[in-house]
Amino acid sequence: MDWASTMMSGLPYYSPMMFVNLSGLCATTKLVQCRGLGLSMCDVSRKFQKDPSEVPDLPREDFLARKKVVDTVEKWCEENQGKKPELIPRNEWIPILYDYEIVKSSAKRLRDRGNLIFSDLTTTKFLLVMCYGDTHSSCQHHVSFEEDYAAMTKELADRFMSLLQYIYHDENKPVFVRATYTTWPSNRLHSDFLKSMDPPTDPSVPIFHVTANNFIPSLRPSEVERIDNLLSQSSWSKIPPPELKKKLIGKKEDRAEVHNYMHAFTQNQAVCGNCGEHGSEKMPTCSRCKLVRYCNKECQKQAWPAHKKICKQKTT
Repeated sequence: MDWASTMMSGLPYYSPMMFVNLSGLCATTKLVQCRGLGLSMCDVSRKFQKDPSEVPDLPREDFLARKKVVDTVEKWCEENQGKKPELIPRNEWIPILYDYEIVKSSAKRLRDRGNLIFSDLTTTKFLLVMCYGDTHSSCQHHVSFEEDYAAMTKELADRFMSLLQYIYHDENKPVFVRATYTTWPSNRLHSDFLKSMDPPTDPSVPIFHVTANNFIPSLRPSEVERIDNLLSQSSWSKIPPPELKKKLIGKKEDRAEVHNYMHAFTQNQAVCGNCGEHGSEKMPTCSRCKLVRYCNKECQKQAWPAHKKICKQKTT
């Protein structure tokens, strides 16, 4: 992306949000692009039409698990086209993310990252599906982990709704985030997940229907700062008022408790914005935008000529 910003940054209409990266992990960027560029530009289903070997950013097992969910939702849409308009106009769900963090460089552990996000055509209703896999994928499945799977999925739904409330605060406000999870080896969606868009009445059903009225605010102060830095680069969105920030920042005591699934606390790998090498969360971060990490000061210097054109400038 740096080469594109270098070439295009001199144009009067240039914005870094113009470039859609289908492999992008940043949910904030993708949500802004969905409203600014349209869902068709953000549709990641084409990635799952490839062979697993052609998608290097996902282990084979993770790719196949997500592909099964994407195919299941697509088939459901085709079978119900025009039959159930009360569920969603045209019965169409578009996958926009398959592995994400709330905002770039914010996920410190694997439990902070979500998997599949689908949006309806109005970008007000969303589906979230977590895919817990086998020992070779990013998550391990065990019966004793079911409670942790549920807790993490519910927390991710609350966090995504918090992000939606923050980004889409001025118009076409979000209606719901409907979340569930699948497990290896079946990776089968619960039969009630797409059958209705109403909250489940059975508490044992692993479906979480989060709305603007019942979600738990759960953004973190560091995430809000990064989100604002990104929103400042876009002409399609506005930075929310300070009072909204206070309402959407969560409390530590509201975070989900994970008892058995210790893999959730595995540190998330960071990637150098210059050379692409993986590192740790201790990698130096750009002090201005706080959105890009580097291996060392040398990498940061090499990346600066391109990065400075899109880096948020310090306010005076």
